[in-house]
Amino acid sequence: MLSILLLVCASGCVMHQPTLPIMFQTAQTLDGRTLPPHREYWNAFRKPSQFNATGLYLLEPYQQGRIPLVLIHGLASDALTWQEMIAALRSDPNIATRYQIWVYQYPTGNPYLKAAADLRRELLKIRTVLDPGSRDPAFDQTVLVGHSMGGLVARLQVSYSDDRLWHAVSDAPLSTVFESGPLPDETVSALLFEPVPYVKKVVYLATPHHGSNWTEQPLGKLGRWLIEVPQQVEEEYTGLIRGNPGLFRNPADKPPTSLDHLSPGNSIMRATSQLRCSSLVSTHSIIGTGYLLPDAHIGDGIVGLLSARIPSVQTEFFVHATHSGILRNPSAAAELMCILTRFQ
Repeated sequence: MLSILLLVCASGCVMHQPTLPIMFQTAQTLDGRTLPPHREYWNAFRKPSQFNATGLYLLEPYQQGRIPLVLIHGLASDALTWQEMIAALRSDPNIATRYQIWVYQYPTGNPYLKAAADLRRELLKIRTVLDPGSRDPAFDQTVLVGHSMGGLVARLQVSYSDDRLWHAVSDAPLSTVFESGPLPDETVSALLFEPVPYVKKVVYLATPHHGSNWTEQPLGKLGRWLIEVPQQVEEEYTGLIRGNPGLFRNPADKPPTSLDHLSPGNSIMRATSQLRCSSLVSTHSIIGTGYLLPDAHIGDGIVGLLSARIPSVQTEFFVHATHSGILRNPSAAAELMCILTRFQ
């Protein structure tokens, strides 16, 4: 999140937490990887190619009959940002007995389209491994909760890309694109997709559905400069652009970063805000307010109300909280617990 970026830039260093909180000490991915002992959210933002702790982590072994509740962190953050919220959720017996909590961790310097494509693959894979016969009805009620940019990652799990994202980067009709030759798998998975079929509920916390003007402030521009795009990615990007002359509209000299796609004027951001959500999914927003943004608009200090609000959600809940503070806010936690227990 940008507030953490501000803190890191101001202090010049990141304090390492020596050991994981107890609730994360048994977290594992399907292939047995555990969370790193030290928090690495700064490297995950600045040097995403060197971050090797990406994945969907189960806080406890899979429990048939319990609904997966997947928590997705935001920009310049990591899975441990959910510590207080997880403690609040587990304090409610109705939630503790109905849900199993998973956390998705990813390098936030990369565009959220890539994080969403990676999570989509993880979600589809984990169902085939843990419930190969699709016999567990609880799996069909999976819930995603995304904070900040993580809310955009969650939204892309339950949306139809149609041709909106494609036309955000190209004027060429989709019907003719594949006739001229295949596109890289990563490009296709990021721009062309359908909802994950077993996700039935999404909760957005302080999500910038229309972008954040912080990205155009000096701090946001500094953040773009700090993100190191690996040479291999730059070479692949250059090869894709040069190998398909005229296919992409006004291509940039370098691959985009997460901050590029969070800019309100970015074509990907505008297209994301217009995506069609599955009618089978229940969506809800918890929105921070009471704090001014640099442009004097009201919001949580990072995301304005106009950006956090979308008309398609079933419920909206406003809470006096900052962008990062909403994760520790008792009222926000109570509303999330209400959504998890009241809305089926």
